[in-house]
Amino acid sequence: MELQFKISFIAFFAFFLHNTENIKKIQTEKISQITASNNYHFGGSVNFEFYSDSTYAFIHVKNQLNNNKQEKFEGSCFLKNDTLYFKPIKFSFNESKKAVIKNNFIEFVDGKSPLKIEITKNIFQKKAALDLTKHKDYTFFTFDPKFYGYYFDYKPNIIKAYDLNQKELTEVDQILKKCFSKNALLLKKINQYVKQCIVIINEKQEKEVLINCYCKDSWIEAEYKYSLIDMSDGGNCNISVRINLNKHNYSKLNIAGEA
Repeated sequence: MELQFKISFIAFFAFFLHNTENIKKIQTEKISQITASNNYHFGGSVNFEFYSDSTYAFIHVKNQLNNNKQEKFEGSCFLKNDTLYFKPIKFSFNESKKAVIKNNFIEFVDGKSPLKIEITKNIFQKKAALDLTKHKDYTFFTFDPKFYGYYFDYKPNIIKAYDLNQKELTEVDQILKKCFSKNALLLKKINQYVKQCIVIINEKQEKEVLINCYCKDSWIEAEYKYSLIDMSDGGNCNISVRINLNKHNYSKLNIAGEA
């Protein structure tokens, strides 16, 4: 009886140790919680992974003539609400202190250069701020005076960023359609353009939307969600317009010159 007890005890102890090791392994396992990536039409790709141990890995692949160059950046960050904070060291790639999760993108802010990366996995299942199902040609960039201030004659501490709600997005789309309808002889059909938007609260505390519209082609459609397009000509394939949601109108329609 005593021998049987000892055998049972040893078996139980071995089972306990095995499960303890498994629990420790699960607790320390590095699990990918958020994944985001861009595959650029030209220039390679970027991939960002946020892990359960509050670390991240960022891989930048740059296409070159004879071979591809890969850079990998790693560090620590933590998630609070819808924002990733990079501590104790800034995000290495562009020195951002934080990145905001918004509209199914991670948008790195206050760094040396703007960066948006499209989310492919998010176990936290954050609800997108805007439903773009009916507005698939729209994309949004958070106002940052370092990069976009010249668009608005920026005055420090007066103009600030703003995020549209769904009702406001619907109104923006309606006003833009009116603009295209009234200027039909000058412009192409509205569904032939992508729309890049920056939304602010202006010096009069009004909600103002700058919209840059570009004719669709393979390059434009591959890139427009990730960064603002820099095009100096293009005729009616390159237009901009302002929409004021307090005044419910548009202004400053600009059509680029031909090359």
